[in-house]
Amino acid sequence: MSAPGGIMAEGVLVQTMHLYSSLVFKPYAAGRAAGLIERTTEGAPPLHSDRAGLGPYFSRISPKPVLLGHSTPNDPLVSEFDRMGEIYDAYVRPFSTPIMDAAIKEISAWLRPDFRLLDAGCGAGRELCRFSQLVPEGEVVGIDLAAGMVNAAYRAARAKGFDNTSFYQSDVGDLPDVFTDRFDLVYSCLAHHHYPDPPKATSEIFRALRPGGYYAVIDAGPEWFVERSSALALWADPGWIGFHTPKEFMALFSKAGFENTGWIDLVPGFGIACGQKPL
Repeated sequence: MSAPGGIMAEGVLVQTMHLYSSLVFKPYAAGRAAGLIERTTEGAPPLHSDRAGLGPYFSRISPKPVLLGHSTPNDPLVSEFDRMGEIYDAYVRPFSTPIMDAAIKEISAWLRPDFRLLDAGCGAGRELCRFSQLVPEGEVVGIDLAAGMVNAAYRAARAKGFDNTSFYQSDVGDLPDVFTDRFDLVYSCLAHHHYPDPPKATSEIFRALRPGGYYAVIDAGPEWFVERSSALALWADPGWIGFHTPKEFMALFSKAGFENTGWIDLVPGFGIACGQKPL
């Protein structure tokens, strides 16, 4: 299912994203690097823990992609991504790179080399490959409902020699039973606004985390950005469901059982919504 505006709308969205990155993200990043812009947060983001990670497991039992053998009610939402695979990554990379550069810098403070991570909506695997380098004694498991994305991510990881990775085709709102209490940290990179049932997805991710585990959602958030961008996203972004503000994220996480919920600004319009599963 293409976006309501079709191919033309998607082209407008890509051009707008690239322009925003050049005119807003890059100057902002330079200002942060120069110490001219301070780091800002809302709520009470989790603190770093020295607890040992869970280490590798899924990369050993499932070295090749595990695909669903049946259709799901949400398949129409990802049909466009299933078709595009690696091409989608090339479209969004100029926009997503500044966001993820800042996000990885923040999230790395929570990581240990032996952590087991879950990428909830791994797409073509670019960010998954970056995170896999941060957990050389652990692993990163990528899930995506689009089989085309799962296969693309698998190829990307293997081409770069990252064998501490594993890939499952899965709806984030219906994770495999074997994922229960299995992850030190779950992250989502610019995918949460595609979740058809955010409360259900959040509850499933809570289940997948070990006690004390972290949840980090990298996505749009501030009210001013959500108000100005939602109409364009609805018109042009295939599978777009809706953005959450920082307060909405924190309420969503708290209702699912998370504590230490908060928001960390990354670049104008985007940040990390985060929480921690109680010990």
